[in-house]
Amino acid sequence: MVWMVACCMGPEVTMPLGGGAMVAMPAWAGSLLGMAMASAVIAIWFKRTRSVPDSPSWLVAIASIMTLAAALHLVWALDRSLPGAADAALYAVMSALTGVGAALFRVEIDRVFGWIGTQQTLYQGMLGTLAALVLMTACFSCLAEATQAPLVLYGVALALPFAAFLLLRRVVHGFPRVRYFQHGRDVPLPFPAKFVATSAVQGIAAGVFYASLFLFGVPASGSSHMAIGQLAAVVLLFATLVFLRLDFNRFIYKVAFSFVAVGFLLAAMAPGLPQLGFVTLVAGFCYLDLVLWSLGACLMKNMGLPATWVASCPGAALFSGVLVGGAVAYVVLGGRPYGEAAILASFAACFLFACALFLSSGRNLKYGWGTVLPGEGGLEAGDLAGIVRFVATERAVTQRETEVMLLLAQGKTRRAICEELTVSPDTVKTHVRAIYRKLDVHSQQELIDRIVAEREHLVDDGDDIALG
Repeated sequence: MVWMVACCMGPEVTMPLGGGAMVAMPAWAGSLLGMAMASAVIAIWFKRTRSVPDSPSWLVAIASIMTLAAALHLVWALDRSLPGAADAALYAVMSALTGVGAALFRVEIDRVFGWIGTQQTLYQGMLGTLAALVLMTACFSCLAEATQAPLVLYGVALALPFAAFLLLRRVVHGFPRVRYFQHGRDVPLPFPAKFVATSAVQGIAAGVFYASLFLFGVPASGSSHMAIGQLAAVVLLFATLVFLRLDFNRFIYKVAFSFVAVGFLLAAMAPGLPQLGFVTLVAGFCYLDLVLWSLGACLMKNMGLPATWVASCPGAALFSGVLVGGAVAYVVLGGRPYGEAAILASFAACFLFACALFLSSGRNLKYGWGTVLPGEGGLEAGDLAGIVRFVATERAVTQRETEVMLLLAQGKTRRAICEELTVSPDTVKTHVRAIYRKLDVHSQQELIDRIVAEREHLVDDGDDIALG
């Protein structure tokens, strides 16, 4: 993350619009365009060839590309005396190398996350966020003036690629080589439509946010508010994992999307206190990003999809979405008073709420990864616990009632349920009544028949399960 932040910083880029008009764009626009195009090319290439480079020299090549991109970025950001054509060419090459390096690195990181699983991905992601936060804070604290170019960060970006890949090689050294690299290589490749759509929505919202910061002259990196937001995201995500048992449906659409939407609402409703909306948005995007990393691990480990496919398809949607969101912000805010920002923020909040409602009600989501909890397996047709969990999600059954419903579906008596859950008969009676009311059944046998019908429905729709 630190390397990407460093390579996306720099002076504004002036682009001609035609008729002599010019428009100023943020430095990250070219790099994100490169990432989007590189991710799309990787996805198409993998679908056609199913090739997975597994040579140690492949990691060296990726690290070399990233180091070269950081070096060219350093020259471009600091030497502003180049002729216009040379400056544009240097920016284009730097952006292309940054995009290719980031897209390839994303695949390798996803491969590791797919191996360690959903819950470990969340924990490692939180630790990585804290480490990046410490490193960024250290880099920016070395600056003598806030307006000075972040030379320390640019220098660190030169050393990070090879350091990261040395660490990556050490991590994967103990993994079985063939299984690690060939995982999912020969399986059918369904298009992860829900994941791609979710990433696109995330990107559009992020594009609106970061383009607005650029237009208003607010630094997007290195501020104390950015650090506070990321720290808050890690703390809240950890609390969510410890105290709540949420499936990906609730995690992404009911918590993370709402988190970001609330940030936009605060920005619109409290223009006199912009720090509040800024911190909330940073925390929301960081929270959402970590949860989506875990979702990618779910598609790989639980549903057997290859890392290259899972990383590149949503990656292309994410980076393209940022560019689309940035363009929307330019159209709405370009040359207009700050009052338009509140309207745009309100629209972004409504857009997120609407997308959350639409995406959380899709068929593939319900029968695929939507009902999976981080740390648990996927939903299989013969998995009674998974089917009960799906029915519980549909009917707003509580966690404790779900445990009782699973035991009822297994044919256990109320006395056996009392003993297994260590609760009183009156408590079980209350839960059973609530379950029957929510599922509109009147006996244990009707409940079992309902679960059996859902199981048969899953078998009939087996193709949907794999789609995620």
